[in-house]
Amino acid sequence: MDRKEDARSKKIIFVSSCLLNTNNKVQGLARYPGMCKEVFDTLHKYDLGINQMQCPETLYLGIKRWWATKNLYDNHGFRSFCRELAEQAVTYMEEYERAGYETVGVLSCDGSPTCGVDITSWDERWGASPVDLEYNDAIIEGSGVYIEELKEAIRECGLKMPPFYGLALDDESVDMKQILTDFEAFIKRICE
Repeated sequence: MDRKEDARSKKIIFVSSCLLNTNNKVQGLARYPGMCKEVFDTLHKYDLGINQMQCPETLYLGIKRWWATKNLYDNHGFRSFCRELAEQAVTYMEEYERAGYETVGVLSCDGSPTCGVDITSWDERWGASPVDLEYNDAIIEGSGVYIEELKEAIRECGLKMPPFYGLALDDESVDMKQILTDFEAFIKRICE
């Protein structure tokens, strides 16, 4: 048997930590008990390898952190921390490319202040002493801090920008069945 050729697909998708482990999410926003199984069933169906990205919020503030919006995380210290994590992910992407593998996409959680792709959160009322605010009221268009830093690190490294996709799991107004249908259409498109 030729050990240089085996069954690997050589296709990788980078995935936010909370999709593999909902225990990294801030308390109150988990929509599934451990991992979003349906998401990973879809990735398995299309023979994608998974590279789990670090959770900036958990590493920076821990599991018992307060809910926060992007305006609370959008500061030099947190951005620098996100950049370090982004550069680690880009090192993987670069090594995969050198070996002839393809990073087919980046999968993240829309609505997140750090990992939102098309939707993040912002509310000037958030800050100072914690108050009871509705998270869905803070959801806006835009990317989270980590995703912004990851895209910039990819550009600076000169790699081809993979497609980014945000599962709208932090927006409780979006139906889970619709989220999964839209997601599979995206995966099918990038794997063709």
